[in-house]
Amino acid sequence: MGVIDTYIAELGGALRGPGRVKADLLAEARDSLVDATEAYQSRGLDREAAEHEAVGEFGTVPEIAPGYQTELGLAQGRRTALLVLLVLAPQDLVWDAWGAVAPDWTGSPGPGYLLVDGAVKWLGSAAMVGALLAVLVGGIGLRYLGARRRLTRGIGVLGFAVSGVFTVSGVLLTVLAPSGGWPFDVVGLLAFLVIPLTCTAMSARRCLAAG
Repeated sequence: MGVIDTYIAELGGALRGPGRVKADLLAEARDSLVDATEAYQSRGLDREAAEHEAVGEFGTVPEIAPGYQTELGLAQGRRTALLVLLVLAPQDLVWDAWGAVAPDWTGSPGPGYLLVDGAVKWLGSAAMVGALLAVLVGGIGLRYLGARRRLTRGIGVLGFAVSGVFTVSGVLLTVLAPSGGWPFDVVGLLAFLVIPLTCTAMSARRCLAAG
């Protein structure tokens, strides 16, 4: 491997985040190093010496990796926040459609069900507002606020909180619902809530790792 290849491999090993974004950042770094190498060669240096000069000018991996890692973390943060929105926003419509084909309940919802249902609606709205703000701050807002790794970690915490809270509340609503929907309600719970929220939790874990 040449000097540039070794450097890019080391840089890649130091970074964590979305594969496509990481590949793009490494490709940009390589292109910059190649351009610098060619400039040094035009001044009379051989290829290996030119690559050494280019890498030295670019900066050591410990020096530049934090900046690249911030970008990767923010990219993962935006993905996680968007996933929270995609999971929560259509829940009312999904469950209305599911209820249209589900067996009718035998009885009326009790106070426990109504309490949890009301809390879920309030928490769902709050979580979506938080996720939307995270997407905006992680995109347009960075022009004014700068790249903040704390934002990435905050979105990761939000993703985990959403996954945990709404999985538990979904189970409670299924258990507290009037009889007549089992096991139909369990299938809907797994398909439309638990599985999507598991994906959200996995994205949140990657968010924390990248932050």
